[in-house]
Amino acid sequence: MVEAPAWLPSGDREAPRVGRVRAEDTLRRILAAGRECFRRYGYAAARIDDIVAIAGTSHGAFYLYFRNKEDLLHRLAVACGAKLQELARELETMPRPIDQAVLEGWVGRFVAVYQEDGPVIRVWLDNRDPDPLMQSLASDSLGPLASALASVIDPTLAANVDQRIAGLGMLSMLERLSSYLRDDVPEDLATATAARLIFATTMSDR
Repeated sequence: MVEAPAWLPSGDREAPRVGRVRAEDTLRRILAAGRECFRRYGYAAARIDDIVAIAGTSHGAFYLYFRNKEDLLHRLAVACGAKLQELARELETMPRPIDQAVLEGWVGRFVAVYQEDGPVIRVWLDNRDPDPLMQSLASDSLGPLASALASVIDPTLAANVDQRIAGLGMLSMLERLSSYLRDDVPEDLATATAARLIFATTMSDR
């Protein structure tokens, strides 16, 4: 790292760092505003005007980081995809027979991801976005997650069902349940219920 000249006043030496912090904060606010705007209005109806209003920033700041609304969706989708892939790896490597409490913790982490990135996940599941990048991200993220869910099904049960469809069904259940969370459906109750339903299909010695 190149050091600032010793003769430069200390305040000026701090300026690049302060600028980076402000830039990172602006980017975080735009990303958060994008999620919130897509949640409120849906991706198709969301406007950049709404996003910058929620972020408390200018149009110029938005276009400094993103070409358009689609570009913002791509950025959110890449981040969401990485989280979903990590969840898939966690489930695939979970010791068998699966412990119900461990599975409930995993479901809780899925719900937390959905609460943050639900609007992005819904674009994928609705299958309405013809963008090849979004379709590729969906295949690389949702596909492994559905496969990981299918992999926990007890072999006796798996012999009587299509595992691919079963995995998609469990993923759809988790997605829908997470989307309906509200004051009269406590998160801990929804999480525990989903975990018990999945646990009922799992490999076990019982």
